[in-house]
Amino acid sequence: MPSLRRESDFVPSAAAREAEMRSYRAFVGLLRRPVRQPAHGVAVPVVLVPGFISGDVSLTILARELRRSGHRTFGSRIGANLGCTDAMVDRLVHRLAGVVAAEGCPVAVVGHSRGGMIVKLAAQRRPDLVAGIVVLAAPVTGTLRVATHVRAQLELLFRLNRRGVGSVMSEDCVTGECAARIAAELVAPFPAGVQYTSVYSESDAIIDWHTCLDPAAECVAVASSHTGMGTDPAVRQIVAERLARLEVPDRG
Repeated sequence: MPSLRRESDFVPSAAAREAEMRSYRAFVGLLRRPVRQPAHGVAVPVVLVPGFISGDVSLTILARELRRSGHRTFGSRIGANLGCTDAMVDRLVHRLAGVVAAEGCPVAVVGHSRGGMIVKLAAQRRPDLVAGIVVLAAPVTGTLRVATHVRAQLELLFRLNRRGVGSVMSEDCVTGECAARIAAELVAPFPAGVQYTSVYSESDAIIDWHTCLDPAAECVAVASSHTGMGTDPAVRQIVAERLARLEVPDRG
């Protein structure tokens, strides 16, 4: 990944920034009544992976809609997605292995923002666990260009790491050798047997949307904000359509 310098920042439009704020306010929908898990075998199970500093709760609305469509859904259990990328991928692979063992079939994985990048890496490392992936506003092309306030958040984490907080990412994870390894892995060939969709928005006010345009993926443009990817009805429909293409698991 490129160095995290001020000149690497991009400046979103005022309209894009306002759309992000509207999306934050939309999370009031988290207070609605939960939806129970459907029965086994109705549709492929789905693991949902949150973005940077988000946690599994950020994808609650999307998970509810998928359960209404017959998908059994599971959180990633990677926490707030603050740690080293390599460590986050290892944690997700461990979680996927557990869900696959319990469900008896490979799963679909949906990841938002940094979570989408982690999802792609997990699918590359363990394609046997994954039936397909959908990434939402995810920098999956080995480059990273973020808005100024996101860079400031990262730099705060770097300072905390230097002061001994080992559970947050270090500067090496974004600009050093660790970042270089991850960038090289992201541009490596993607498993041919795994369905892959990248959903992006030119109105994104958090990351440069060009970093979502993975040649290995079916890239789909939407009018959503970055933050709103997990709540936008059009995005939910795209996710549901892509997951419907996957074969319903046969549990015998």
